[in-house]
Amino acid sequence: SDNYALSAIKLLFSNLERAVEHADDIEARSAVMLGATYAGLAFGSGGTGAAHAIQYPVGAQTHTAHGLGVGILLPHTMDFNLQDAAADYAEIARAIGVASNRESNEVAARAAIASIRALFSRIGIPSTLRDIAITEDHLDSLSARSMNAARLIENNPTRLNPAAVKQILTRALQGA
Repeated sequence: SDNYALSAIKLLFSNLERAVEHADDIEARSAVMLGATYAGLAFGSGGTGAAHAIQYPVGAQTHTAHGLGVGILLPHTMDFNLQDAAADYAEIARAIGVASNRESNEVAARAAIASIRALFSRIGIPSTLRDIAITEDHLDSLSARSMNAARLIENNPTRLNPAAVKQILTRALQGA
């Protein structure tokens, strides 16, 4: 599943913006569709983590698309997971061309997170949960309900509990 995941990331990172900006660009759209297929194959066997687990109750609360919520949450969950997933995130950074082997894993991982955040901004994904009507009043309930996606919670690189999920939600609410 790692090979599919990395192939998906490379295809999506290099083609998504072009596909969004130029809907008639069949080459970019085809690459995005192939990337989405590879992503599905990757998480079909490897699973997903915190961004998806948290988005289920967020989506239920806000009636937003799963992909939109995951897009908002992903940079924040990556920040949260950085200590335990720096090598994986560094591999992503190197694969998408935003870091080389000269940078440490942590520096490269931070470059990956920043690049993903920037891409999402360029294609119109909101940067905070406030943008989809989540407030501080929702955080305790969302944190508790996120734990219901036990398989995804357990698959996350950093151990999650309601307090940790609330920390991610707070960051995503503030955009920090």
